[in-house]
Amino acid sequence: MKKLILILTLVLFGTSSMNINAQDLIQGNPSATVTDVVDKELKSLTQELALTGKQQKLAKIKLTEFKMREKELLNSDMIISEKSEQISALEINKVKEMRDILTGPQYDTYIKWIKEKRKINQKKVQNN
Repeated sequence: MKKLILILTLVLFGTSSMNINAQDLIQGNPSATVTDVVDKELKSLTQELALTGKQQKLAKIKLTEFKMREKELLNSDMIISEKSEQISALEINKVKEMRDILTGPQYDTYIKWIKEKRKINQKKVQNN
């Protein structure tokens, strides 16, 4: 139940502002590919969570899958509110699936990392 509340909190606080990696894909860095964005996020996760080699491989597969879906959504013809809902659902699934890859302590750190990343991104959006 606690985990579900954490996930819902993350969605409520984070979905209104897309993460910086998604922004790289659609605006700030037009040459950024899904692979570039995934590699950047994986590097951060590896440093933050001390991922094993096996975890890195599994995480790369999942992150690539989610970034590709996210890019498709961002480039779709849906209205913004619909995109936001879809991306929120995608983020929830991403967090749930990362739980299967990470150990308990790593997952707890991952949740804290996501919250911090959201705060930083919200500040950037507010300043723009």
